[in-house]
Amino acid sequence: MEEKLAVQPQSWISFLVEFPTMPKLQADGREESQRILFLCPATELNPTELCLALFGRQIVMQRLQPGAAQEGVERARFAFLYAPELPEHPAQVLRGFGELAETVVILASKANVVRSARCVTDLLAQPAAQATPRSLADAKPGIMAGDQLSLEGDESIWDDPLPDIVLVDDEGNLVHAATDLNDYRAEYACRYVLAHFHENVNRDKMADMVHLSPGYFSNLFRSEVGMSFSDYLIMVRIENAKAMLRRFELSVEAISKKCGFNSLAHFSRTFKDRCGLSPLKYRKSPHVAS
Repeated sequence: MEEKLAVQPQSWISFLVEFPTMPKLQADGREESQRILFLCPATELNPTELCLALFGRQIVMQRLQPGAAQEGVERARFAFLYAPELPEHPAQVLRGFGELAETVVILASKANVVRSARCVTDLLAQPAAQATPRSLADAKPGIMAGDQLSLEGDESIWDDPLPDIVLVDDEGNLVHAATDLNDYRAEYACRYVLAHFHENVNRDKMADMVHLSPGYFSNLFRSEVGMSFSDYLIMVRIENAKAMLRRFELSVEAISKKCGFNSLAHFSRTFKDRCGLSPLKYRKSPHVAS
C-alpha cells in the first residue's frame, strides 16, 4: 500500500540552485555559494522561468537528471517543493537525492509560493550558523529538520476562486478574464490585485514582484488572462466600486479613494466610460439590485 502512495521521481523536475549574491558558506576550507534543491512537477510548462520568477535572476541553475549522482546536492540548505497540488508524502519526493534526512523541506502551493520563496531568501541571507535546521525550528513555527515547513497561505492575496471579471472591448464585445490559469505569475498577479486593488498597484510594481521585465509581464498576463493587466486592475476596482455604491451610503469621493483611484475626476470618468453611467446615476438607477 505504501508503494502505491510513493511519488515517482520522474514526475518531478529538479534544479540545484546557487545564490552567488548571498553570504558564502565555508566548505572544506574554502568559500562556496549557498544552494537549495528546487523541485516542481514535470507538468510545469516553464520550470526555469518559474524558478527565476521566485528567486530572482541572480541565481545559477543546474538541471538535475533523475537517478544521476549530482555533486553538491548533499550540501543544499533547503529543499523547495512547489506544486499546485502538494503530494501526500513530500519526503518520498527526495528519496532519489541521497541522504537528505536533515534537510528542511519547504512546501509551496499557489497560495503561499511567494511567501515561501521570500522565507528561503531571508534565511539564506542569515549566516549559516544562525540558520541551522534546529534553530529554524525554534524561530519558525512548523519547521522541523528532516520533515517539512508548510507555511499558511499568504494573508495578503485572494485565496478564493478567481471571480468572473468582464470588460467591454472597443468593438462592444464582452471579454471574460480567464479564471483557470496555467502560469503561476499571472495567477499571482490576479490574486494580488483582488486583495490590493485599493492600493497603489501598477504594472511595473507587479512585474518587479514576479521578477519579470514590464514588457514580458504584460505579454504574459494578456496571453494567460485574456486582457491587459491595466484593464484587469481597472475592472476589479470598478466592480468593487459598484458594490460599495449599492451597499453603503459613502460619498462617491470616499468610494473612489477606497477603490484605489487617485482622484474623484479620474474615478468618475473611468466609471462612466466602463459602465455607461456616472457613479451617482448608477447608485440611483432603479435596476441596480440592493
